[in-house]
Amino acid sequence: MSMLRRILLMNLMALACWQAAEAAIATSVPPTWQNQGARFSVQLTPLDGEQAEAFFENMGYPQGAVREVAAVCVFGTTIRNSAGQPVRYDVSRWRAVTTDGKRHRLITKTVWLARWKAFGLAADWSILPPRQTLQPGDWAQGFTTVDLPAGTRFNLNYEWKQDAIEHHAVVRGAQCAPRTSRP
Repeated sequence: MSMLRRILLMNLMALACWQAAEAAIATSVPPTWQNQGARFSVQLTPLDGEQAEAFFENMGYPQGAVREVAAVCVFGTTIRNSAGQPVRYDVSRWRAVTTDGKRHRLITKTVWLARWKAFGLAADWSILPPRQTLQPGDWAQGFTTVDLPAGTRFNLNYEWKQDAIEHHAVVRGAQCAPRTSRP
């Protein structure tokens, strides 16, 4: 094989490896959705059932509790107060609105604790607190969940209070993670 052919073959192999690496990186980063411009922002990152299962198993949750949370739509959720004043929120007032116009309640930490009592769980730090006041610049993280099928698209209508005034915002086009199939 001539030197020119070797160089060309090496360049083609390098290009193929680079394209494969780019594709792997693109598929390994989960999508996120958030409301831009709101003084109280919500960012959602989906977890598929397998990821949720792995998290709760690693935290030592009983299998029944793990199965229950892995069966619903789970999001890693980050909330931020970029307002100049404290804000209060209540997850029980937030709704996932599916494309058919139906409004779905989120499953709050309070609801999860009531369900998990049957499995002997009385406390949890992983689900976003149901109600909280955030001071200016504060942020928090936790899981939010809604009982929707894998792959479902929805808008998250959420609200918060600042100086006793209720504010509303929407995270548009969020999507529950698709189900992963185990080999």
